[in-house]
Amino acid sequence: IKIPPKTKSKKDSPLLSEGLERYLGVMKLRMKRNNTIEETRVTFEEFVEIFGDREITEYTSVDGRDYRDILIKFPKNRKKVKRYRDKSLKEIIKMEVPPSERISLQTQTKLQSRLKTLWNYFLQEYPEFISQNIFQSPTPKIKRLEKDRKQDFTPDEIQTIFNPNVYIPFIFNNKKHDKYRSPYYWVPIISSLTGCRVEEICQMETESIIKVNGVWIYRLRELGESEEENPKVKNLYSERDIPLHDVLVDELNFIGFVKRIKSKGHKRVFHELPYVNNKYQKNVIRFFNERYLKYLGLKGTKKVSFHSLRHSVETHLTNKRVHLRFLDYLQGHVQTGEGGKTYLHKIQPEILKEECVDKISWNVDWKKMKMDWKSHL
Repeated sequence: IKIPPKTKSKKDSPLLSEGLERYLGVMKLRMKRNNTIEETRVTFEEFVEIFGDREITEYTSVDGRDYRDILIKFPKNRKKVKRYRDKSLKEIIKMEVPPSERISLQTQTKLQSRLKTLWNYFLQEYPEFISQNIFQSPTPKIKRLEKDRKQDFTPDEIQTIFNPNVYIPFIFNNKKHDKYRSPYYWVPIISSLTGCRVEEICQMETESIIKVNGVWIYRLRELGESEEENPKVKNLYSERDIPLHDVLVDELNFIGFVKRIKSKGHKRVFHELPYVNNKYQKNVIRFFNERYLKYLGLKGTKKVSFHSLRHSVETHLTNKRVHLRFLDYLQGHVQTGEGGKTYLHKIQPEILKEECVDKISWNVDWKKMKMDWKSHL
């Protein structure tokens, strides 16, 4: 006689808080970053604060709909804005939040996605209790208007930005820049000659500047989570060997600068930059966007920022008919197709330098940009 297994009653289903802890534990096993896990936890805890900590079987599609309705009127920066920061979420959702103070559609979609992913996990982990994803709904497709897109710099604007008679005095003759002169000087230049993201440069370590097959490269790797301030990359494809442009090596002597920083016992090339909100880029972004571009009159006339340097490199090399595979690898884009995913990461640095990096030419008088770092450090 076969005795059928005892089926669990819906009354035995776990509380949402119990399921959350189990899911966050899975995230840790999957080597998700600590800040990603923490942001996810905050999203879940806010949901519990509004809807209560109930058994997972008690939540319905009505809760999912109500959550979406609440997000539409949710204030942004609520922990910083005086009007909202001392109030509970239940108090806030009863307030009339002006449209200009509400979170963006992108943020709404991100928060909904986290709850949807959690419920997909419950569907797999607790199939005896969960039969549908209560957060499954048509997600509005976000269309970014052309006027909202970040624009690139024209070659003439790049020459304006790196005009030695403007760039050098603006950085070195301003006492406000004394503490961060080297990153303010180097980071924009490196981005314009490699297409690197700003944080990829700001977190650069001296040990990452090495010579491979006769080519100086920046070896960008994520070193793990043993220390919170270890180098991090945006995605798997962002780990790459980036050849350094001849301008950096021969004309500006960036290698000599890195060696000098290393000889002083510093681990990071731009050790002056503080670690703020899990990143080093804050001061460089503020300097370039809010001070320098405004000083040049480039901010406001078009939608540009530091990230526009990266767009400029991409446009520049595309116009020079650089193969898309090389360009994607240089900039750390997600690769498409089996060829890109499997083989392109093995590209030799001397090939990438010849086929891609060497073709970056902005017609800037780089020799006049060279600094004597012995006196400035």
